[in-house]
Amino acid sequence: MEYINSCKEEINLRLEKIKQEITPLIDSYVTFFNIEKVFSSENGGKTRLNRQLFNENHEIIVQKILEINDVFEEMLDLIKTNIKSILSEFKEFDKVDFINLIFDDKNFLEILELDLNNEVIPREKKREVVREIIALFTLKNRIFNFKYYLSMIDTTIFDKHINKFGVEELINSSIIFEVIDSYGLQYKELEKFQLEIDYLTPKIEKIQSFQFLNSLLELHKRRCDNFFYANTRYKISIEYNNDLEFRKPMLFNISYLENIISCFIEQSCMDLVKQELKKGKIQKFIDINIQKIKGRIVITVKNNGFEIKNIFSLFSSDVDNKFVLEAKNLADSMNALLEIYSVENEGMVYSISFKA
Repeated sequence: MEYINSCKEEINLRLEKIKQEITPLIDSYVTFFNIEKVFSSENGGKTRLNRQLFNENHEIIVQKILEINDVFEEMLDLIKTNIKSILSEFKEFDKVDFINLIFDDKNFLEILELDLNNEVIPREKKREVVREIIALFTLKNRIFNFKYYLSMIDTTIFDKHINKFGVEELINSSIIFEVIDSYGLQYKELEKFQLEIDYLTPKIEKIQSFQFLNSLLELHKRRCDNFFYANTRYKISIEYNNDLEFRKPMLFNISYLENIISCFIEQSCMDLVKQELKKGKIQKFIDINIQKIKGRIVITVKNNGFEIKNIFSLFSSDVDNKFVLEAKNLADSMNALLEIYSVENEGMVYSISFKA
């Protein structure tokens, strides 16, 4: 496992660098909750939202996110190089394109094992190759999981929203406090990121219900209300039902579960945009349900968007399938069942389920 140990050492060094970059992010976010700075007064005495403060801190946050993302990309390049080195001696894989590492891990491993069976090498060597690739895929998925948090703390959506405010919105106290609350929901994701970055191996936590998802779902609700694609705003409504409680505590990888649900929501947004581009203006909604069905806990994300008839096409190695592939790889690592299907004239359903 020489490749793996060396790779982990390099990644851990870079994670230490990222930990130092989180403090400036926190400082910028904290500014959003400083009431003395958030409000400014006009000559007429009216108090209004200090838009300049939000714009300036947004620029700092986005710049820091870009810098952190560059470090994560270095890690992925490192993983990519190690995968190529391990597979370079096998003719079927020496020319495989690993540009973005976006593919179905399980399918890749199945093909790898089949091809290794055709190679004249010792059985233990074959097993070692598979173990090393699995270990590198595990690292890859954790890095993508870290990158997911960057997308959740990116203030671009809310900054665009604020920049569209007219005079009336800027002095409307209910709108102002809703804005501050939205940044507060993002700040919770930043706190999660700060905790997660300490663990290259994700934590498994004991939970009694899925109530911890509420802040994330509320954040998505506000993000989707201001969803932008190709510089066009699409107002997407989200409703969620999260009342399920367990009879006994269950162990979950919370970070991966939240990542999967977020992938389903992002994919649903794209389905809805496609539907509107194809058929014209429509009411766009996403419905999230958490329930127990036949001894399994099932989380479904349903939308009334574009119906994808060829479900298998969603699992092909394509950047357009990023959200589905990311969700599938994480679900497989959790021994969960991921299902995708279309409902005729109703849209798409994305679900993940676990044994209760």
